[in-house]
Amino acid sequence: MKIIETRELKKTYTLGKVEVNALNGVNALVEEGEFVAIMGPSGSGKSTFLNMVGMLDVPTSGEIYLNGTEITKMEEHARVEYRLRNIGFVFQFFNLFMELTAIENVMFPMMLSGHPFYKERAEELLESVGLKSRINHLPSELSGGEQQRVTIARALANQPKLLLTDEPTANLDTKATHEIMELFRRLNEEKHQTIIMVTHNPELGAKTDRIIHFRDGKVVK
Repeated sequence: MKIIETRELKKTYTLGKVEVNALNGVNALVEEGEFVAIMGPSGSGKSTFLNMVGMLDVPTSGEIYLNGTEITKMEEHARVEYRLRNIGFVFQFFNLFMELTAIENVMFPMMLSGHPFYKERAEELLESVGLKSRINHLPSELSGGEQQRVTIARALANQPKLLLTDEPTANLDTKATHEIMELFRRLNEEKHQTIIMVTHNPELGAKTDRIIHFRDGKVVK
C-alpha cells in the first residue's frame, strides 16, 4: 500500500529577483513499511522534499498524498491537526524543550492530541529506546545519542504512520550513530514503521531498503 505519493511536485523560492527551483517536478512513491533513504548533493532538494511531505511547507504546484489523502490543499488548522496525528519528525538538531525532562518532552505531543494515558505511554516509549533509567533527566544531563533517542520516542508518541528524519545522526559520534541506525531498523522491522531518512552518508543509505537519489530538484535514480 502506498503511504506517500507525490505527483509533479514543484517548489520555487524567490530570492530577490532570482527564482530558485528547489523541486522541479518530483514524482515519488513510498510503500507502507519501507525504510527509504533520500540522498543527493547539497542543494538537490532533499530537505525541501521532506518539508513538503511533512506538511511543514506547501508546494508551488503538484500533489502530495499521504495514505491516500491529498494533503496539499488542506487549510492550515487541518494541516496542523493531521500532521500531529500522522507524522513524526527527527531532525539533526534535537529540538527538545531544555527545561523539560525526557518523559515530559515525550508526553508533550500526546497532551496536545488528547491521548488519555500519555504518562504510561511515554514511559513505555522511553524504555523501548533504552532510556528507562533516564526518564527524569533534563536534556542537558543526557549525551547527544540519548537526546536523539528522546527525540525518536517523542516522534513516535502519537503512533504516526510516517517517521521523517533529516540527517538524524549528523551531530553524533560513530557509536551513537550505529545505535540510532539499529534503533531505526528495529522500529522498521518489528513495528512495521515507515521511515524516510535524508542523509549524505552512503554507509547509512546502504542500511535502508531503498535509496531515492535527488539532483537539481529532481529524482534521478
